[in-house]
Amino acid sequence: MNPIFHCELEYISSQHLNQLYDGFLKLEKKKIITLSIKKSTGDPTKPLLKVILKINNSKKQWILYYDTLDGLNWIHGSTEENLLYFQNNFNCDYYFKRSFNKDIVKYAPKMCKVFPLGLNYNIEPKYSINPISIVTVKKHLKELIRESSHKSLFYSSDFEFPPIPNKKTKIFFLTRLWDPDKVSLSSSKKERKEMNQFRINCIKRCRKEFGELFTGGLQKNEFTVQNAKELIAPSNLTNRINFIKTTKEHNICITTTGLHSSTGWKFGEYMAASRAIISEPLLYDAPGDFSCDKNYYEFNSEDELIEKIYKLLNNRDKMNEMMHNNFNYYNNYLKSENLILNTLMTVYYEQNK
Repeated sequence: MNPIFHCELEYISSQHLNQLYDGFLKLEKKKIITLSIKKSTGDPTKPLLKVILKINNSKKQWILYYDTLDGLNWIHGSTEENLLYFQNNFNCDYYFKRSFNKDIVKYAPKMCKVFPLGLNYNIEPKYSINPISIVTVKKHLKELIRESSHKSLFYSSDFEFPPIPNKKTKIFFLTRLWDPDKVSLSSSKKERKEMNQFRINCIKRCRKEFGELFTGGLQKNEFTVQNAKELIAPSNLTNRINFIKTTKEHNICITTTGLHSSTGWKFGEYMAASRAIISEPLLYDAPGDFSCDKNYYEFNSEDELIEKIYKLLNNRDKMNEMMHNNFNYYNNYLKSENLILNTLMTVYYEQNK
């Protein structure tokens, strides 16, 4: 069978886009799409992937954008200024946004439909591609790895794990602090200060309440050394290989809201590992059958976090159910090739209504 979809990618080297590249490359490998690539002329600091799509033998083409920005932050400005920028600066037919909420639909560019892209996490694309133009994915991936703050990148299969609980239920929460002095907007400074304090409080409460059942702390950086040195996690825990291994060894994993109110990468990593998740409320929507109490518990305070942990500790059936729900959701909506295929099928169905 000939490929249904024909996709031309405008390539930008970005960790935020790795999951998307992995999905496109795997769909090409499965002969579901044909794939070509050219270098993007867009802003290399903004993880926005432009794709020109053709379906079957149609002469018509559609312009798609895949947006993996942490929030509504296309430009340096207020939320309202960003939404107006979005409305006036994207000439496309379909826009798939990681940080999606219903408000953004009101600001959709003319003749453009906006949909949630879904959860993301940083993985290394597994396959290379035969280039037809001036750059190759392989070359830019090497540059990306050299520039990365991580020592190495990992394939999606490294994160994946079946929904099998460990005999002893343990709790895992590894996070970081952000230096408020590294940003200029007063709202961003306030966000970082509140985020830092909340994360510190949660770690302290978990350590006190659960003792050896709790594994976690803060990643080491200059700001954390100066402000919360006693909470820094051992270096072997923050090593990427050990972090992935540790995630799978803990039945319950905790995550908090990221910068720009985003859903952090850890949420996607926990989903890939089929863990039971406790999270601050998610401010952005994910596609498909994904919801609070089914895929995760939410908390708004340290007391509520402790309460939700006990709720899972005391109900192993519910914990197992959540782990299976996350396994199913990952394989249908978050696994990279299915995340991309779902977006392409969305366009297909929209055009064949």
